[in-house]
Amino acid sequence: MRRPVSRRQDDLAARGRQCNSVGMRTPTCVAFLPALLLAAACNGTYQGAKTGTGPGGGGTPVWRQLAAGRDQTCGVFTNGVAYCWGANDSGEVGDGTTITARHTPQLVQTSLAFQSVTAGASHSCGLSSGAAFCWGNNAHSQLGDGATANRGTPVSVNGGVTFIQLSGGASYTCGVATTGSAYCWGDNSAGELGVGDKTRRDQPNLVGRLLALTWARLSAGDWSASYHGCGVTTSSAAYCWGDNTLGELGTGDTVSQLSPVAVTGGLPFVSASAGGPHSCALTAAGAAYCWGDNVFGELGVGDTTRRLTPTAVAGGLAFDSLTAGGAHTCGLVAGAAYCWGYNVFGQLGVGDTLRRTTPTAVLGGLQFVSLSAGWDHTCGVTTGGAAYCWGRNLQGQLGDNTTSNRTQPAAVQSP
Repeated sequence: MRRPVSRRQDDLAARGRQCNSVGMRTPTCVAFLPALLLAAACNGTYQGAKTGTGPGGGGTPVWRQLAAGRDQTCGVFTNGVAYCWGANDSGEVGDGTTITARHTPQLVQTSLAFQSVTAGASHSCGLSSGAAFCWGNNAHSQLGDGATANRGTPVSVNGGVTFIQLSGGASYTCGVATTGSAYCWGDNSAGELGVGDKTRRDQPNLVGRLLALTWARLSAGDWSASYHGCGVTTSSAAYCWGDNTLGELGTGDTVSQLSPVAVTGGLPFVSASAGGPHSCALTAAGAAYCWGDNVFGELGVGDTTRRLTPTAVAGGLAFDSLTAGGAHTCGLVAGAAYCWGYNVFGQLGVGDTLRRTTPTAVLGGLQFVSLSAGWDHTCGVTTGGAAYCWGRNLQGQLGDNTTSNRTQPAAVQSP
């Protein structure tokens, strides 16, 4: 995949240096980040298989990114090789089997080099040079291949759309195209595709076709009985759509929407994350806001009262990123992980199973570059490229070769 350095790559490098100097949370840099990552990946060499583990030197591949789903987790190494582990009833691990559960990382059976992966309830997807591929449960056409048959290995998403980002929900998938348009496919029983109706789609369909919005990032939720999605535009406006029974759209009411509607308040957000029946978003300055259901304190506002509009997360921390899970939320502050909300399985990583209504530091003193909150577990990649997970582990979704829940970060076993 190595190619001569082009004028575009020179421009990407210059933009990268500029974003590093001013901070990656600015709207321009957030919108441009997927292109930066893709360019970096394409300037490397795909080896076809992992040659080493851990934060080694000499070009040894390390973890680039992790994605926590409902009961499975997927990850990709810096050489583009993808692994998944956990529940596998529908083939969501991607190793060509439907063995009930995989307790350690299993190689996704493909020759593709992935730049990123995403995990839904029982399906997984990856992005390879702008092309989308999915595997696992396909009962609601969430794989986007025009069929409803489960797939144990990656299959190409129909439509020929070139994507810069993907997000897997419960039974649907969404992505942002290189054009800035948004597409979703799969289940649509609550309008979670944002296409203006409740008809299921078996391949990518344009989100909010009458709004002419240019999207920076999307997030597909649906971790529980709530089916909704959210996203931010390149002008830092936040929109949500789908089920709004518990106020998860942030519109000030509980009226569900079949197309994207603006989140109330007009705050300039650079990212948004749709969890269970709650959503969170981040401003360029790192201020975190959440809205929707709050029965377990997942909004982080210091109580358990539902909010219908964006409400500031308590503590005044400046977050670099946020990720919303089933009924918990986590974020990074200068590399340190904080979590809050539901904690019966230890998914907050704070050493016990007591819920928290405000951000609480994850134990272990690890420095992370990214976090991903799933249904009842959380995973992260450290600055050294190591993978850790914590929380529910009944299906082996923590990847530590056990089924024991963990109340603080546990190292993912080397493949």
